[in-house]
Order: sequence, then C-alpha cells, then structure tokens
Amino acid sequence: MTSLPKRLLHLSVALATAVGGCSIPEGDQSSPSQLHYLWIKVRAGGEADQMWELLHPEARKEFETWLAAEKAVAAEIKSAYPAEDATAAIKAMGGIERGELESARALFVKTITPSPTIPGTLGSVGARVRSEVLSDDGSAASIRTFGGDEVVFKKGPEDKWFVTLQADEFVRLRNARERAEENLKRVKANLQKLGRNKP
Repeated sequence: MTSLPKRLLHLSVALATAVGGCSIPEGDQSSPSQLHYLWIKVRAGGEADQMWELLHPEARKEFETWLAAEKAVAAEIKSAYPAEDATAAIKAMGGIERGELESARALFVKTITPSPTIPGTLGSVGARVRSEVLSDDGSAASIRTFGGDEVVFKKGPEDKWFVTLQADEFVRLRNARERAEENLKRVKANLQKLGRNKP
C-alpha cells in the first residue's frame, strides 16, 4: 500500500494565481464563480478544514470509504496477527498510520499539502473568472480564468456549489481506496491461514 500522492487535491487551482486582499470578492457557495474565489482564498490560506467542507460530498464519501478500509486493516493486524508477523505486515503495507486517524477529514488533511502563499497583484488578475459555462442539466460548471486555468465545480445539497476532483485526481483517490480494500482482503486471508480469522 503506497501513499497517495501529495498533489491529489491540486484541483487545477494553481496557488501561484491565488488572490488576496480586497482585489476579488470574498466568495461563497452560491455560484461557481463565487466558489472559485472562496476556494482559492482558503487554499492559499492553508485552511484545510474549510477545504474539506467545500469538497463535494461524493469526494468526501470516497475518503470515508478509504478510511474505513484502512481502519479495518489496522485493527486486524494489531488485534489478530502474531506479534512476529505484525511488524513485517505493517512494513509491507507502508505503515498503518492512516488507519489510526480519527476521521475522513483527518485523512483528507493528511493527504493534502496546503501551501500558504502571499499572492501578488499579477496573481489576483490571473485568478479572475473570465468565463463560466454550466452543464446542460445545471449540475456542473466549468470556470476559466484570465490566467488560463480551467476548473470544474459541481452542485450539491441545498443548491450549494462544491469543489470536485478532476478526473485523474478522482481516479487516484479511488485507487488508494481500492488498494486499502485489497490489503484488507489479504490480511483476512492470512488470518484464515493462521487459524485466527474472526467470525
């Protein structure tokens, strides 16, 4: 089991184009453009907890499922593996620290690397929304900035807009979750061979 790449939640919002001061709106979740402004501010400020709240529920669900598998792996190894085998198993999987985290939010925070940056004037100009295009059903929107970035947001509960993962980022997150689930299957199979499987 390998660590999820630190750049998982780059989300196509380059911090170099982050904005600051009063040069852009504060932003909120009322529209894709407003969410864009809010997101780059909390990202540039390293506000990981608020980043989690702005993440679309489907992405949060992936983190919750991933954490559940990691926790199950950690619990099985610590409670049922013979002591002499537990260390080797933990090493083979790259550690079980993720399985000891208290919440999916904590897993998200551990995965991302917020990079607080003080943006300059040029960055604030480049981060301005140049165009906003809604999908046919109005559930997603593509934002293009003057700096050339393109970001996709999705509508969620209560008609609020949320940050979503780019396709390749979602694949990496899903792969990490699937690796944890495969590790759990292997651990259970090993315990069955050892005669220590639980009912």
